[in-house]
Amino acid sequence: MKLLLRLGYLLSIDRGRHQAYSKLCFLGYLIINLNLLLLMGSSVQAQSATFSQKVTIKMKNGQLKDFMEELSKQSGYDFLYEKAYLKTANPVTLDVRHADVRTVLSIAFRDQPFSYSIQGKMIILKNRDNKTAKTEYPAQQSIKGVVHDMNNSPLPGVNISLAQGTPITASDEKGLFEITYSKEQSEFVFRLMGYAEKKISVRDETFLSVTLSPITDSLDEVVVVGYGTQKKLNVVGSVSTVKAEQIVNKPVTNLAEALTGEAPGLTITQSSGQPGTVNTSLRIRGEGTWGNSAPLVLVDGVAMNMFDVMPSDVESVTVLKDASAAAIYGSRAANGVILVTTKSGKAGKLAITYNGSVGQQYATRLPKPASSWQYAEMYNKVAENITGVPGSTFSPEKIDRMKNGGDPDVLEGNTNWYKELIKPALQTMHNLTMQNGNDKTTYLGSLGYTKQDGVINSTYDRYNMRLNTTTKFNDWLKVGANMSYINDERKESPSGAAASYYYVPRSMPYYPVQYSDGTWSFLSAPQNAVRRSTYDYGLQSVRGDKLSVLVSPEISPIAGLVIKGTFGYESKSFLQKRSTNIVKYDAFAPAGQAENIIIARNEQSDDYTQERNFTGFLTANYSKTILAHSFSAMVGLSAESMRYNSLQGSRKDFPSNDFSEISLGDINTSQAYGTSYEQSLASIFGRINYSYDNKYIFETSVRRDGSSKFARGSKWGTFPAFSLGWRISEEKFFESFKSAIPEFKLKASWGRLGNNQIDNFLFLSTYAAGNSYIFETGLQSSFREAIMGNNLITWETTTHKNLGFDLSTLKGKLDISFDWYDRVTDNILLNLEAPSLLGITAPIQNAGSVQNRGWEISMGWKDQIGENFKYNVTANLSDVRNKVLDLKGYRSATTSLTTRIEGQPLNALFGWETLGIATSQELYDQHATVMKAFIPNWSIGDIIVRDRDGDGQITALDKTVIGNTIPRYTYGLTLGGQYKKLDFNLLFQGVGKRDGYLGGDVIEPMGIFSALEEHYLESFDPKRPNADAYYPRLLGAEQRHNWQNYSHWIQNAAYLRLKNVAIGYSFIFPKASIRSVRAYVSGQNLLTFTKYRVFDPENGLNSISFPNVAIYTLGINVDF
Repeated sequence: MKLLLRLGYLLSIDRGRHQAYSKLCFLGYLIINLNLLLLMGSSVQAQSATFSQKVTIKMKNGQLKDFMEELSKQSGYDFLYEKAYLKTANPVTLDVRHADVRTVLSIAFRDQPFSYSIQGKMIILKNRDNKTAKTEYPAQQSIKGVVHDMNNSPLPGVNISLAQGTPITASDEKGLFEITYSKEQSEFVFRLMGYAEKKISVRDETFLSVTLSPITDSLDEVVVVGYGTQKKLNVVGSVSTVKAEQIVNKPVTNLAEALTGEAPGLTITQSSGQPGTVNTSLRIRGEGTWGNSAPLVLVDGVAMNMFDVMPSDVESVTVLKDASAAAIYGSRAANGVILVTTKSGKAGKLAITYNGSVGQQYATRLPKPASSWQYAEMYNKVAENITGVPGSTFSPEKIDRMKNGGDPDVLEGNTNWYKELIKPALQTMHNLTMQNGNDKTTYLGSLGYTKQDGVINSTYDRYNMRLNTTTKFNDWLKVGANMSYINDERKESPSGAAASYYYVPRSMPYYPVQYSDGTWSFLSAPQNAVRRSTYDYGLQSVRGDKLSVLVSPEISPIAGLVIKGTFGYESKSFLQKRSTNIVKYDAFAPAGQAENIIIARNEQSDDYTQERNFTGFLTANYSKTILAHSFSAMVGLSAESMRYNSLQGSRKDFPSNDFSEISLGDINTSQAYGTSYEQSLASIFGRINYSYDNKYIFETSVRRDGSSKFARGSKWGTFPAFSLGWRISEEKFFESFKSAIPEFKLKASWGRLGNNQIDNFLFLSTYAAGNSYIFETGLQSSFREAIMGNNLITWETTTHKNLGFDLSTLKGKLDISFDWYDRVTDNILLNLEAPSLLGITAPIQNAGSVQNRGWEISMGWKDQIGENFKYNVTANLSDVRNKVLDLKGYRSATTSLTTRIEGQPLNALFGWETLGIATSQELYDQHATVMKAFIPNWSIGDIIVRDRDGDGQITALDKTVIGNTIPRYTYGLTLGGQYKKLDFNLLFQGVGKRDGYLGGDVIEPMGIFSALEEHYLESFDPKRPNADAYYPRLLGAEQRHNWQNYSHWIQNAAYLRLKNVAIGYSFIFPKASIRSVRAYVSGQNLLTFTKYRVFDPENGLNSISFPNVAIYTLGINVDF
């Protein structure tokens, strides 16, 4: 409690606001009170239910060994003892029915010459003097130690025995143990179910620190799938899993960034590094539609935004990629499904973990602007290229003064606007987790705070809490309850931090940010990029509150049957307040000239939105095994609804910039808007799983969805799937290969999915405000039909085929998984052409079809060198070929850079093919006739356009597809290892093939209010011809013919990025209240290797947006 309150106090100082402190205190007290209630309940239960498993045993003069075996079978407790005890044990006689373990033990050991003690799930036989029995050896020595897992958490109940098999002792609840041994027998074995066995030889050590590794490649590993779990050996769908240890040490503020490069087939693109914004896009196996291609994200079974889940709260992430794995989610699963499972509490002693980090952010890659004198020289060069006479705008004397650091007040300085606007920024994260419980109740609570400043003036603050509980009321009833809450706020200038960056390439380098008297410079239409980012220009804040509550009762009325209900509620509310102040600038002249002062109107706008989501589903799952036949069947019902409301209002002309309430503005400038809608989905679904002898596996599922987005008669869709698996490695004919390939499984699947991620009510016609008419009563407004509805609109459907195999070899050290898939989406919505006589916008129809065909492979290697060094290597590679199959006659605009054309990739780059630059008189003469007909002032140094149809002229008919923006050959490579207490992890991630396009203000020189970049120093110069020049001759804003949609500007946007590095060292304190401390350094987006010019290759096409960031972080993990 004191720790929580202290954290709340410290964070309130950092915030400096009473409001934030009150919120944190409220969250802290909420967790504390819930914690206390759970502890009180669990302590009461502990008095009577520590050993509450009900046991029935009848025995008369039986052997003690038989009794212990029967008790272990019924209760799950194991016994640790010396064989010598069995020789002196007395017969056991008892007849108990539905008795707890405590009672049974007291009866059975009442007349025995020894007693027992309990450590975790281990019952250890002891002498009556309460000392653990130990074998006596000559020249006895004693050594103490601790045993823990890979996360330095203590492991109780670890069996410790001599190498030849004689048990000695077990670790206690803190993972501590003590061994008495002789030099002749100083090799010990540590065993715990679920962990790899470890042998230790004791030499001259005085203390042992033993780390056990989980058996992660076991075929009994449980994988989260739709509405349940399956053993890994029975999974035949295409599924990838990312575990908590792959996420936890990355210095990122949202889960999507932490998944980058970790799962084959999952492509994550980060478009910016702006704090508090959704700046990543997720795609599973390509672009399925030109509508919404984002996958469905479910958190603990309920649809939720991935950005509302803290990475530190995540236990695992499962990616369902093919139809057999995802079809159980029907109409929402066409683009794949991502299942996020949050952490839950564990029984045992109260465990508290703190994770804190501080990091510094830097922009990854920025254009290099020309200096003021370079700009002046190139500006004069433009005039010479056009008229043949050198320009005189900038005199040689003025250029010399610029080079020598002239007076900024007379526009002779040198300003790097990128450096002035973009600065290193701090990022801090704190997370506190508590977990506790017993056999009846477990819980996990977490409390976190994140503060992230932007490299462009902006800031983001987030408070988050989560409480997950599970209570087992009896043998047939269990209830889980999860609650999460996020309160966050993002602040930036009124036009947005990204808008400030937009003006940087438009800012002349000879203008200062501020004149010597402190007044701001003003660049007319571009304005002052730096001042636009400051809060004295105004302020925009977005405050959010997000609450999610989930209750999951589960009953098991008979053996093999589990009935589970899940009921979820999510509420999101946002208040965006935007104020623009009255500002003053000096325009186009030195400071202090009153005629250049410009005064703007101040304005205030408020935008409030609220979204509420209700989810409920009920499933019944029955499983049974009869001899070699295992089967399970699941049926379920679900219902979901969403309500959305928004209200917007604004006013202008406030008496002062200090007035921020909207009611104080001029009432005559008032504007108000509002929006509301509802949508719902009802479903029935089922799944059957069957396996014979763990060799032949079959799964089939079907789901029927009804959506409010479609008209009557089209509301319901049915989505079936099936899959087959054959574990060849279990066949008799494979026995000779079993030692080399212990696991080999073939798998195939087919399924049909739906997509209801479309706009609401497209089956209804919409109306808009029309012209006003004069009647006798005066001017009257009217409404007109705007878009014709189509009540025949139905589901977009995706048919998915998948073939693959899973293989394990080299004694289980190397795992390989391969999948080939073909995915076709039909009935995609389109606005087809209609006769002009219709008079309104044509209705949307189901018309398009897109195919994604590709493959993916993942490999994992784990090994150990000696006793102290463990390492692992995982790699994944995937490719997808995207193609538009059918558009039903639809034609994209030929003026657009991206287009949709049958037989070509979706959103392909569209323009003219080029043949390079006319760098010589010979090339000029060869192409002058055609090019001058297209561009009258075309000359040497300009780009040559290819006449594709050979008709002697360049027209829109010569345009074609010139590039593909969909990433191909996406890959990830992870290298991890541990040497004693030192651990490291490196993640490389990249794209092998992708086209980027250079254009706009950064590339186009001398555009309207456009500055110049340094790369234009390499432009073709007619006086000094360079046959290898990439940039054409410099021209002015009026002559922009070299910067049309030309293939000349297509660039190779493939890249390799060192995405993440983490190095840590752990300190173990076995007897202190602090069990362990891990200090680490990490980095994100550290190195990028690419041929892409100017921009970060991950930012997208010609992206003048908030830059991506690299983060260098110091952190600490503390386990109490």
